[in-house]
Amino acid sequence: MADKDLKKSYPDRSDTYSPADDGEEELGYIELADEVIAIVASLAALDVPGVISMSTGFREGLSNFLGKKSLAKGVRVKITGHSCRVAVYVTVEYGCNIPEVAMKLQKRVKSAVDEMTEYTAEFVDVHIEGVKRREKSELEISFNSPEEGKAGSIF
Repeated sequence: MADKDLKKSYPDRSDTYSPADDGEEELGYIELADEVIAIVASLAALDVPGVISMSTGFREGLSNFLGKKSLAKGVRVKITGHSCRVAVYVTVEYGCNIPEVAMKLQKRVKSAVDEMTEYTAEFVDVHIEGVKRREKSELEISFNSPEEGKAGSIF
């Protein structure tokens, strides 16, 4: 099959990676689903101190209700060529500096998307959907309300 015949069967795929771009022999194209980029962004966002959870919109909340769990919840991605725009919806911890958390979140998500997918995250829009108190661990609870003489108590 001639090269121009191949181009006819695969219309303009400007949003895919081709090894020929790096001077390597072309074996085919590599295409990432939008959801893959969204999962990378979601996992990176959850690593930022001060982020408690990813927020879900109505559609994602309905999917969760129906039993479909998604690692990409709280993230929307729009791909154009080799760049993308990422919108991240999060709930942050009460007491944190929200602008500082948002800037760290932008940097972490951009870095993760750029390094792991070879797409360029042109914009990372952060939407703070809520503020919550972080849930206390069992150890914190035991220090705050020690019940002497009870099994499992450290006192």
